[in-house]
Amino acid sequence: MQQTLFALLMLMRNNEGIATIKAVAVLAIIMIAAIGASFTLKPTLASPSSQNTLVDLAGRTVTIPQSVNRIVVLQSYWAEISCTLGAAEKIVGIGKDVATSVFLPQYVTNKTNVGSLFSGINIETIVALNPDVVITDFGYGKAAETIQALESLNITVVALTASSFKDHLSAITIIGKVLKADLKAEALVNYLENQYSALISVSSKIPDSSKPRVLICNLDVWGQGLIYAYSNSSYGRAVVDAGGINVAYSEFPDQSSPKVNLEKILAWNPDIIIVTGRENSSLSNQLNLMEGTAWTQLKAYQEGKVYTLLNGAKDRASYYDWTPRMIVGLYQVAKIIHPDLYSGINATALAAFLMQNYYGYLNS
Repeated sequence: MQQTLFALLMLMRNNEGIATIKAVAVLAIIMIAAIGASFTLKPTLASPSSQNTLVDLAGRTVTIPQSVNRIVVLQSYWAEISCTLGAAEKIVGIGKDVATSVFLPQYVTNKTNVGSLFSGINIETIVALNPDVVITDFGYGKAAETIQALESLNITVVALTASSFKDHLSAITIIGKVLKADLKAEALVNYLENQYSALISVSSKIPDSSKPRVLICNLDVWGQGLIYAYSNSSYGRAVVDAGGINVAYSEFPDQSSPKVNLEKILAWNPDIIIVTGRENSSLSNQLNLMEGTAWTQLKAYQEGKVYTLLNGAKDRASYYDWTPRMIVGLYQVAKIIHPDLYSGINATALAAFLMQNYYGYLNS
């Protein structure tokens, strides 16, 4: 190109014809423009940051479609987070337990039921719903085969869990990104994080000698003579966050909720017992069944320090769940373990704030 231009310039010097000079000049301009175009018309490659990818809580890198208008959600807590972020109308299919949640609008709980990770997911039904993304738990039941089956059909799957309160926050952030509701998710996470930090600022100053030994458990499998003891899970870690010692964790650090017998609990002999359940009536019945057992020999029982705590999404008074409500449940646990240190915390007011600012859809 440079040689051609040089030749053109020499021609302009040697040829005295004005018309020729004009013609050569125009040709030179065209060629110069062509040189510029060779630099400016190269295709622009998308930068890595502009690609809509994320890492879910299973550690998988997932590419999210640019437009997400239809989602299937297999668990109630992820559906609840989606609703608090203003995306209830995007839910087109739900898992079995989503239908029973009292923290979701009826038009969501009435969506097409696609099954559960325990009994099995109806893949054909999900395909018929034509979702842009499926949001699900992982690590139990038929989760692995469900995720594999959906991805083999080119259906995007985001896998989530919550082993700690920080996982709750990460799940909200991820769902916000999936639903293109990043700003709403960021505002909610900031609020919850501030409340969590306030709790930790108190519990972090409690010396180990002043921390009670706590069992947080569930009696749903007592019919088998066993008890779920929450250990390395968000339910179990809440005890530590609130300033207690989780008696199950030292023995089962790698399990979320091991089944143990009553003899094991007698050996632990905790100072405080918190029994979780989805309904007050079932909790009352379960505790009545324990009256005729060695349960009554436990220190916590004899000192009147056996407490109940609603979890899940079957009762509007329940806050102990993998949702924004968990911050209220965490403060409930803190007030049980250290009523004096957390006496200034109004968990009821905190719950009211969340309901008013993020759960307004329940009033529509």
